[in-house]
Amino acid sequence: WLVEYQTAEQGQVEIAIQDKKETVYIFGCVGANINITQKCKSIVVDGCKKCTVRFESAMASCEVVNCQRMQIVCLESVAAVAIDKTDGIVVTLPKSSLTTEVVASKSSEMNLSWPDENGDMVEKPIPEQYVHRIDGMSVTANVSDLYR
Repeated sequence: WLVEYQTAEQGQVEIAIQDKKETVYIFGCVGANINITQKCKSIVVDGCKKCTVRFESAMASCEVVNCQRMQIVCLESVAAVAIDKTDGIVVTLPKSSLTTEVVASKSSEMNLSWPDENGDMVEKPIPEQYVHRIDGMSVTANVSDLYR
């Protein structure tokens, strides 16, 4: 699937996955609401601004690259989320996907949201600042005290 240059004025974009081996590539959208139903292989969101991407399940990953002010909502499961060169993102995960691995680089204003044991949503920042130290022959990295 290829979704390009969608805007809020065009309404919600519905993508109905037919085969779980399908990949969804979303590019250059501004203010769009994109809804992906059924399980797909992976999702790539590239160069989008102020968009919401809602999906049921991605077997491999959801990758967000070169984006601004994004909202990613997983309804069932995703193995990994990759965030690269993105400013402003909230990734919402369901209780069934709390083991999702999140990898972030060159990004800012990132938050993860998930339900607590009572079902209330919790939102926490993904650290952007680290303290590096030389430890023998290696370099260590620890999250800055700002996030504790």
